[in-house]
Amino acid sequence: MKKGCFVKSIILLTVLTAVLLYLINYKFNDIIINPGKNFIINQVTQEMEFVKSSPEKDSLKALIKNYVSRVKSLDKLSSRQIGNFADSLNVALKDSIITESEYRNLYRILNRKVN
Repeated sequence: MKKGCFVKSIILLTVLTAVLLYLINYKFNDIIINPGKNFIINQVTQEMEFVKSSPEKDSLKALIKNYVSRVKSLDKLSSRQIGNFADSLNVALKDSIITESEYRNLYRILNRKVN
């Protein structure tokens, strides 16, 4: 490999690394987090369209939107907590009626402090 080609490669890799680090540090929320939040809210809203209207349904939608908007980084998300919530939500949505006890269970899962 020629010296000029090697130097150009090092300069190009340095610039690409700097751009990548800048995007991760300053634009990560705009590129990854915010579109992910919107995707989650849209998916849950679509899943809940066939559920009968009730105060619990409206409260659950508000709870999910509030929870998703409070998440500012991926560190706050616990995979166990999200998995438990998704399983409980699927069980609650199977019969197309959200009862007060199902809502309280989902509320408790989202607001649980992870030790």
